[in-house]
Amino acid sequence: MRFRVLAACAVGALSGMMNLTLLYAGSEVDWQRAAYWDERYPTCWTAGTAIRSILEYDGYRILDADQLKTWMNARMGDGADSVVVFCQDIAPDTVVETMSSHCTLRQYLDAGGKVVWYADIPLFYQGHRDGSRTAWGGDGAITVLGFDACGGPWDRNGQVTLTSDGRAWGLSTPWQSVRPRSGGGRVLARDPAGYAAAWVEHYVPGDDYRGFVRFFDQPGVPDFQDIRRIAEYPNTPAPLELDNEAEQEDDIVAAFFYPWYGNPNAGGRWVHWDDAGIHPPLTWTSNYLPDYPQSAWNPGVQLYDSADPQVLRWQDRAMARASIDLAISSWWGVGTYEDQALGRAIRTCKSVQWCIYYEEEAYGDPPVTKICADIKSVLDRFGPTRNYAKIDGKWLVFIYGAGGGETAERWRQAKAILAADGYPVYLNADGGDTSSAHAPDPWDAVHGYSPVVHYGFTDTLPSIDDSAWVSPGFWKIGDSPVLLRSLDAFKAACTEAVSHRRESRFILIETWNEWHEGTQIESGQEIDPDPTAYRSAGYDYRDDFIDAVALATKPIVRWSPVGSRLRVPVLLGANDLIWEPEVVAESASECRIPAEDVRIGKQVLVPASGTLTLYIRARARGDDLPRTWEWPAILIYVDDKMVARGKVPSPSTLLLKATTEANKGLHTLEIGMDVLDAGVWSLIVNSLDVRLTVR
Repeated sequence: MRFRVLAACAVGALSGMMNLTLLYAGSEVDWQRAAYWDERYPTCWTAGTAIRSILEYDGYRILDADQLKTWMNARMGDGADSVVVFCQDIAPDTVVETMSSHCTLRQYLDAGGKVVWYADIPLFYQGHRDGSRTAWGGDGAITVLGFDACGGPWDRNGQVTLTSDGRAWGLSTPWQSVRPRSGGGRVLARDPAGYAAAWVEHYVPGDDYRGFVRFFDQPGVPDFQDIRRIAEYPNTPAPLELDNEAEQEDDIVAAFFYPWYGNPNAGGRWVHWDDAGIHPPLTWTSNYLPDYPQSAWNPGVQLYDSADPQVLRWQDRAMARASIDLAISSWWGVGTYEDQALGRAIRTCKSVQWCIYYEEEAYGDPPVTKICADIKSVLDRFGPTRNYAKIDGKWLVFIYGAGGGETAERWRQAKAILAADGYPVYLNADGGDTSSAHAPDPWDAVHGYSPVVHYGFTDTLPSIDDSAWVSPGFWKIGDSPVLLRSLDAFKAACTEAVSHRRESRFILIETWNEWHEGTQIESGQEIDPDPTAYRSAGYDYRDDFIDAVALATKPIVRWSPVGSRLRVPVLLGANDLIWEPEVVAESASECRIPAEDVRIGKQVLVPASGTLTLYIRARARGDDLPRTWEWPAILIYVDDKMVARGKVPSPSTLLLKATTEANKGLHTLEIGMDVLDAGVWSLIVNSLDVRLTVR
């Protein structure tokens, strides 16, 4: 949401309208306002329900195709000033009955009606109730509207310049023009070649505020404040205030995470790095190579395995460096490779909380029973890790490809069943239907998974939490780049997202490590995809994109969900800590670390720089000990660096002490064990007491 900006734009629009009396001699217009939307009928480039929902919230009457015809006839009968915004860019056959200037739509315009149209070319198609469409091409506008609506060059994607008329009519936000026209009408915006990308055609002699209004000649969602201003011109509607308290207070920095990679050195086989005709480690399914464990050229190692604990520790350090709060893990079903890899990641990467990205919705329309079974399985297994995220006391689930009313209805039913069964969920939907009928039930928040733009955001009703997102670029293996990787553009996108952080509850990084599409910010380098054997292209971006996120999010007060990121001083029992998969309960209040390179731990907030003193209650237990043996050592890690080591010389609980220096901020504290002989040792931990002496 862009209320500070929009407020400034509204002032500019008002000052630009000081000469309105020269164009329009009447008082403020008493508009009859409506918006066309009918799910039975097709659309082309209009994206989702956001504009319809906001206009409905603003008091516009939402009309289906049949109601639209009735409404137009009524306005022709009563002569009232009226405007209809087409939220679908294919006109229905109820008002364009034939390709003729005698159809209802044209008669409405001739009678002084006003139509606002965005996205694809006006009247390029005629829509039908069964969802089909008839192609009219450019002749549709010529015959029905009386002029050519698409005579300019297509697909140039040049940023438009708003004209003085465009600013007077209330336009404030430029866009990339792809379907301009040549000449004619009152021009509101021009593309770089001078073609009209937004314009008005008047039908009543002497009229200068009604007619057919065309703008935003590209796919997607235009600025809804601009729609309201051009629809209600010459009036100046006050900007809508849509922010809610959660958006203003929470700044959750999250990254889409992909745990689907496999390397035979760790897991016995290649997974996702290979494909038909691709043979790792000579070739692989990305235009980039991870810099794991460091910048080098060793693809056999760098093409990592998502279940490798060392890889996960490397990723955990990097996400902490980037100031990531939440990892949204791609999830494809119970028992899948990604499901199993998440089981280790959520227990190993302790600097972030985790939730799933429910991918199957986009590909299979799962029934309510499956949704419920899937979510229950996830929460039964990952909820007890103490590292699965909750929002407003509910388990967080992101959903991919969740557009449309049918999808919303299935998830509404599933959400109600889950809540009744003790599994309350907070749902953040990609492309979710935000109409009053479908939000906030089931959607609590919406986002756009769209890494083909450097920066994007949702703009919805106060009852729904919004998301902003940033992407470094998009270059899928085997294709030309869709969005060129640019550190400067990414830095600017991060800065923009953070500057408007009070208007979005989530700031999403798209992505952490989707290497196939080249959207990752994870440390890496570009390759030259020679089909015989890939080689370095000489561009090693290392941690540049990670550091860009960290720098931009520095002003943000870090998200502190209940039970996590507790402030020092703090006493943590064993059951407050995050256990790696091998750790088991020893008693009701103790856990057992059974081997080396296995840890327990937690991220804490150190409120000021100083000396941390850690008191650990622990004991050692030995089995099958050799004739000569040594007590094992306890290892203390801060941010994955070992800062203390000492023997645990007793089978009875001891109070062990360690000290280390720490700067103000978030730090991940972990406990591990070092075995010094051939015996089978376990470290039994009861509690971790963390205290601070300020420098």
